[in-house]
Parts: sequence; C-alpha cells; structure tokens
Amino acid sequence: MASTPTLARRALARALTAALTLALIALPAQARADAGDEATPQSAADTSTAAQSASLAAPSASPSPEATDAPEPATPSASDEDRAAPASSESDEPPTMDAPNETGRGAWVRDSIGWWWRRADGTYPASQWVRIGDARYFFYDSGYMATGWFRDRADWFFLAPSGALVGGWLYDGGSWYYLDPASGVMRTGLTPVDGTWYYLGSSGAMRTGWEHLFDGWHYFASNGAQIGGWLRDGGQWYYLDPDTGVMRTGMTGVDGTWYYLDSSGVMRTGWVRLADGWHFFASSGAQMGGWLRDGGEWYYLDPDTGIMRTAPLELNGRRYEFDSSGAWRGYEAPAGYLQPTDHITGLGDATNTLTWGMNGTKVRIVQVRLGLWHANKLASVDAPFVAAVKNFQQRAGLPVTGVVDKATWDAMDTGYPWTVDQYQATPLPLTATRSERVEAMIGYAWNQTGSSYTWGGAGPYDQGFDCSGLVLQSLYSAGLDPQPIDVIKHAWPSYRTSQELYAYPRFQHVPLSQRQRGDLIFYTTSGTVTHVAIYLGDDMVVHTDWMGRPARMQHITAGYGWDRMTPDVVRPLP
Repeated sequence: MASTPTLARRALARALTAALTLALIALPAQARADAGDEATPQSAADTSTAAQSASLAAPSASPSPEATDAPEPATPSASDEDRAAPASSESDEPPTMDAPNETGRGAWVRDSIGWWWRRADGTYPASQWVRIGDARYFFYDSGYMATGWFRDRADWFFLAPSGALVGGWLYDGGSWYYLDPASGVMRTGLTPVDGTWYYLGSSGAMRTGWEHLFDGWHYFASNGAQIGGWLRDGGQWYYLDPDTGVMRTGMTGVDGTWYYLDSSGVMRTGWVRLADGWHFFASSGAQMGGWLRDGGEWYYLDPDTGIMRTAPLELNGRRYEFDSSGAWRGYEAPAGYLQPTDHITGLGDATNTLTWGMNGTKVRIVQVRLGLWHANKLASVDAPFVAAVKNFQQRAGLPVTGVVDKATWDAMDTGYPWTVDQYQATPLPLTATRSERVEAMIGYAWNQTGSSYTWGGAGPYDQGFDCSGLVLQSLYSAGLDPQPIDVIKHAWPSYRTSQELYAYPRFQHVPLSQRQRGDLIFYTTSGTVTHVAIYLGDDMVVHTDWMGRPARMQHITAGYGWDRMTPDVVRPLP
C-alpha cells in the first residue's frame, strides 16, 4: 500500500486525520446511492442513477491514489458461440464472495479523478474487492472505485454508478442481463430465475425468439421466459416440451392425443405419410382414428395406430374393401376392369349443333317445335328437317342456313336449354356394393319402361331413348363411366354406342351360356352389333329397340333370335 515518503508528512497526515475523524464518522458508510437493486425484465431499477456528491478534499500530506486517470470499463461482447452455450461460466468461488469488510474502517473520498476509500490508517484498497456497508466495490490498482462493466478473472460484473455491485436483472445498452444475486457474476446460457428459465448468450444478453441450443430448438418469449407446451408463431403451431423447453418433432402425444410435428417442428394437418403408412390429422392437429370422410371418399384409420387401412376389413360382421389409395369401395372391380365412381365426367360446354345427319334429343325437340315429329319419326336431321329450319330462320330474320345453332335454338323458344343433351343419370355413392350397383342399373332401365323411342336419344324419360342410350344412362346410375363414350358422341351421325360398349376394353366378356343378372346382351345384323339390352335373369331383358316401340321387358331373343346374339355377353360389374 502507498504512503508518504517523509516522517514530517506522516506526522502532518496523522494530525489532519485525527481532526477529520469526527466529521468522517458523520458520513454514511456508503456516501452515494446504491443503484444495484435487483431487477427483472418487467420491472428493473434504473442503474444509471448518478453518484451523489460527498466532497471531501484530501490534504496534501495525506496518502492518495496515484494521480492517473481511472481506466475505462470494458463491456462484455457477443461471440459466435451464443447459440451453443449450455451453462454459465463461473469460477468455483467468485472473488466477490470473500471480499474483506471495510465498514467503519475508513471514509469515502472524491478527487478530480474519482472516488476512493481511505482507511483510518491512511492506506487505501487497490486491485481488490471490499465490502462497505451492504454493498461490495472494486478498486483498481490505482485505488479508484470501478463502475460499469468489469471483468475479474473469467467473470463479468456490473458496478452501478454508485460503484455498488449489481445483482439480479440489469438493463443496459438495450439488452437485459442477469447477475447472480449472491456473487454478482454475469450469468450465461440457460439460467433459472424464480422458477422460470431464460437464455443468456455468451455476451450475457438475454435472448428472445427461437434459439438452437445444445439439446435442440427452444423458444423464449418477449420477456425472455422459456415457453413450454403449444406455441403459435408465424401462423404455425409448435410444441415445446413443458419440462425441458425443447421443440418436439415427429409423432408426439399430448394429453392422450397424438399429433405429428414435421422436422421443422410445424404441426401438420391433413394426410401425412409416415414410415408406417398414411395418417390423417384434423384441423386441430389431432390424429384421427376410425371412419373418415375426406374429398367425397370414406377411409378407415386404425383406432389404435391411426394407420390408413388398405387391406380388407371385417367389422361388426361386415366385410369392407379398400383400394390402394385407402378409399372404401363397397365394390372394387378386379384389376384391369372399370372401377366405380361417384361422379360422371362433366361435359363442360360440349353440346351438338344440329347439322346434317345429327340425331337425338335436340333433333326431336326441334321436330316437335316445327311440327315434324310423330311416333314413327326418326330423330335425325334430314331434308324435311333442313327445309323446315330454313323456313323458320327466314321468318325470324336469321341467317338461312338450315343448321340449328344456339341463335336459332333460342329464337325457337323450345322451353329447353341449349345443353339439354348433356343429361346424365346420378351415380350411386362409392359405398355401394356390387349387388346394389347391379340393381341400380336394372332399376334405372326399369323406371324408363313406357318412355318413347328416340333415335340417338339418351333421355330423360320425356325425351326418350334408343337402346344404347338407355344402357349408357343405366351404367351411369350404377356408377360406371366408360369414357370416352358419352351422351354427346352418342347423337353423332356415324357413332354407334352399342358397338363402342361391346368393344370397350375395360368390360369383362363371358360366354352367353354364363349370363347373369346385370349383363349386357348384344345383337347383330349381318355380323355387326346393332342392338343392346340389359339381362334381368330367367331369359328376360329390358330394352328399347325402334320407333313406336317404347322401353319394355321382353324375352332375351327380343325379336332377333338366338342366332343373332353375340356368343359372349359383357359383364360391366365383374
């Protein structure tokens, strides 16, 4: 410790010291306000309070710190290792813990450079921590009191403007820091405070938001508190372990419900393919089990595992079949054959303009409008039809073409839309069994018995059918859509739907001798297919075959004879 070099000056110092002792006793042991009260991120004491003045000039003969500038305090800085620091870096026994107690052994002194502590014997502490009153202080080797950030050994400390060591929460330079309340050591890494965990980077600054630590991702709220449980961030849901705060991924059980969190931690909804198969997660994220309806299809998910079923299932005495996509099929055709559907392919804006040779429902409607129709009339655009249309167009002030386009159709005011030929029967749902489909097909045809015959017609009832138009709509009713065959092509001049159905590659053919209910029976003229009927069993069919003869039930020969039947039948539902 420093002292004056001569005995004379020492004597003078003792005299002056004795004279000042009574005055010094009156000063508080801590002459300035202690701004180191414990703080929290929500309510921190202002540590920037200016030191109170306690002006006491040192006599020239008294010992004093060397007249050098007090050093500038350093500040802890962030490093690239902030994300990986798992715990605080503290020495076993911080130097603040065994600071000698100087209370009552001296007085505070301030000169033009700073504050220092003068002991009663004229010496002063230097390069050490001391306790004065309820606070601890550090004095540089020059003897001056330290303030602000200070590093001693491996640890950082913060000393208030009063010089007092700060403990607890500290807000400085736009960041929060936590200093051990007992030792004052700045904490780093995951740090518990009053039962709540916080993450302090290697610079000591409290972190918020997502942080990737040694054990995974964590999330810290705006007040620094580690979040556990469900978290919504950026429009997505995440789940953080309530005990460790680690973000969960993969299949995760929460309160008896399973959720799936992808590799980024985001909670998934809808269909998700995992290692053991497909699973479905509701909009809440909960894994579904049992029957599920999605996109118009039914699926079965194992109630225990949530895995989508594709193999046959025996449940409550009933057998259920599923296709490779997991959709329940009340009936699934063998591989290679036409599978049932619950929606017939839409036709968009497709319809037929009535040019020469066109057939069907629209032709019949125009024939009725122009007085050409009778029970034995073929519904085709022929010479009388063209002449009558031209007459109408001339009277209506339309271009005289003999072709019925939309403008001519609208002018005729038939009471039917231009797309009347788009009529399609409604199919059964996918849950229907094979027998239900067979009966739906037969039932549709049966319900049309009595309807008139319309060449190229495909219904509805009041507009009539021809043989293949009736069969095509019956197939639709059963949920079979044999594309590219459709009701628009059916009316074309050279298109023969009966021949297309017989040649359709995804229908099964079996010998006529093995015929069964729901099969299609085909008839020929000069070796070419010209007629089709639906087999009812007991050598009976339902069909319609020519003008003036409505849809009806009849013996299988249907006026053609056995020799004009094809040797095989088509089985739409194998």
